[in-house]
Amino acid sequence: MGSNSSKAGIIIGVLIALGLGLFGGYMIGNMNANKTEEQSASTASTEQTDLRVGLNNLLREHVTSSLVVTRNIVDGASIDKIEGSKAAQTANAVAIATAVGGIYGQEAQDAITTPFVEHIAQSNNYAQAVANGDMAAQDSSLAALRAELRKVATVFNSVIPSLSADTLYEALSAHEDLLNQAAVEYKAGNFTKAYELENEALVQISGGADALSGGIIESKPDMF
Repeated sequence: MGSNSSKAGIIIGVLIALGLGLFGGYMIGNMNANKTEEQSASTASTEQTDLRVGLNNLLREHVTSSLVVTRNIVDGASIDKIEGSKAAQTANAVAIATAVGGIYGQEAQDAITTPFVEHIAQSNNYAQAVANGDMAAQDSSLAALRAELRKVATVFNSVIPSLSADTLYEALSAHEDLLNQAAVEYKAGNFTKAYELENEALVQISGGADALSGGIIESKPDMF
């Protein structure tokens, strides 16, 4: 695998630097030219596992950070508390875009950053509309949210052709629907139902992370 394995090590290192702690700071070193095929296969398997775990951590953090923002908004928390939770949410979005850029380059990173950050802004607008009981604002923010999700799906499809833009968009929309409905139930005081929806969103996003990692591995066999 040679230099390609070193590239994979750099990608894993990026994820570790983002605070994911993949396998206690594991990085792929330079491979000895006379390694056996069995050792090489084992290394590839580890790289693929690290990618899957890294994406799961990033996307699950996306869900949990978004839920904190939503609860703060609906609960009428202080501006400082809301803005602090939004900052953590945005940092995670940038981390996801950075991870994409570490694999597909700066152009892909730039392309994913804006719509990904904007989609969480619209998700937060939806939560604010729920808090205010403003149905018109909910509809408006939802339309804007779906437009940004379409852009995110298009970018991922451009670098992972095996995952269709329509399928990605439907999965992203289903994910947002769970979070939006959780916000509605939370506002209504139906906390058990809200928490059920939140847990469902976490399970769903893990499945999405697995699908993305599989598509990445297929599109970048030289790295993984």
